[in-house]
Amino acid sequence: MGHISRRGQKGPDVPQGSHSARKVAGDTVITVAERLVSQAAQFVIFILAARTLGPAEFGIFALASACAMLLHQAAEAGWAPFILSRSGDETVPLQVLFIAIISGIGFGFLGGGAALVAGRFGLTADLVALLLYFALWVALATAWSAQKGVMVWMGRLKAAAWCEIAGEMVGLGVACAALVGGAGVFALVYGRIACQTVSLILGFATTRRAPRTGMARPVMHELWVFSSLIFSSRMLVNLRLHFVTLIIGAFLGPAAVGFYRAAERLVGAVWELITVPGQLLAWTQLRRARDSGPPEERGMRVNLQVARHLKMVVVLGAPLMLWLILLSGQIVGGLLGAEWQPVAALVAILAAGRLLMLMGILTEPLMSLMGAVRRLPGYMAAVFGVSVALTFAAAPYGVLPLAWSQFVLAILVLGATIWLFTRYAGIRWAPVLNALRGAVLPVACGTASIAALDLAAAGHGVPDLVAAVAFGLIGAAVQFGAILVFDRSFGMELLEIFRPTPPPKGATS
Repeated sequence: MGHISRRGQKGPDVPQGSHSARKVAGDTVITVAERLVSQAAQFVIFILAARTLGPAEFGIFALASACAMLLHQAAEAGWAPFILSRSGDETVPLQVLFIAIISGIGFGFLGGGAALVAGRFGLTADLVALLLYFALWVALATAWSAQKGVMVWMGRLKAAAWCEIAGEMVGLGVACAALVGGAGVFALVYGRIACQTVSLILGFATTRRAPRTGMARPVMHELWVFSSLIFSSRMLVNLRLHFVTLIIGAFLGPAAVGFYRAAERLVGAVWELITVPGQLLAWTQLRRARDSGPPEERGMRVNLQVARHLKMVVVLGAPLMLWLILLSGQIVGGLLGAEWQPVAALVAILAAGRLLMLMGILTEPLMSLMGAVRRLPGYMAAVFGVSVALTFAAAPYGVLPLAWSQFVLAILVLGATIWLFTRYAGIRWAPVLNALRGAVLPVACGTASIAALDLAAAGHGVPDLVAAVAFGLIGAAVQFGAILVFDRSFGMELLEIFRPTPPPKGATS
């Protein structure tokens, strides 16, 4: 039951006690499940498409998809983060939702018009048609991004994840049926459109809130400034990620690009399982901490929530990165085959870099909620500049030195993030380090068990993928047992999450 604001609107739920712990755990599980479903659906579509389509059709789709993604990033701006940063009633979030819908439609028409004009200058009819379908997808995807933001703001994170899971399942079905039916490359965009349509319809059916018009000028100005800052910082991140790939192609050729992209894709798939739930929960939990008590104690509440959130991120995320580092050879061999073994070293190095960047999950929500969002573009620009310098310095020497340059970048980003949080978000590190201290030994126990199992199984002919999965699960069990032994209060808190909620007094069974 949410609190009621002065205007009589239902605000975000603010759960308390063990119920709060259960809600956080449930939100985490369902958002991780949503990422798993999304990754699995994309993988199935990729395999079926690879067996059905030719390289030329893949090239057409890749070109259209890249254009659509850039258009979507421009249309999406920073609508959802602005919604998630708001306090008060639902008026402004629903007004931002209206603006996001208009933005998506506007950029969709812009993309469609550009495709039609390009058709007049020789662009093939198939590519024009594909771009028109993608223009529709841009409008739907922009609206869903903002609608999901509204649902998370309302405390309906589980419902948002279920809407997305349903959309992914429908999109998978539509894409597969269309591929089998001979729709060719259009089947892939049909699946994307179906996915966004279902998610959006279910989202509106869940919230039963219509977008609103009439945003006040001061709020409109605030929205414009905030969104432009978020947009510029996100674009710098995307440019940095794509820049490395372009430099590899220029210096080292297509084979090196293939190896590096394969390593990035494997690490990125696991990274999403950590970052997407971690960042969504950071928005909700940090906003509650900021708004749930006296203003003069806001910094202390946020500081304690940062400590708690980082501990959860380390306990749940660090083992996944360490698993990739230790078993990269088995994972690559089991998924891609022996000819892709050079990727294993790249996976280990890139995963080590991501391990150091776990704290960065909090950067956007923390800086936004603490009123320091203006610092993000400059911070991201500095990271981009250092990344460019390191990439140019390492690329002539091969793909492995280039991967190590990204590890060096991760070390520098970790130091810069600590400075940023201290200077502009007022974070004191004593509570954070105290919270993290209890996580170190359990994570070390789990990691050591994986390393020991890997060493013991060497030469015994255990299939690579079986070994990777089995050793990872055993390591997770050892880590949880170590938490119960060495960090008992945290372990009991985790156990409390999964205990059934007792019925209210006087309730009948």
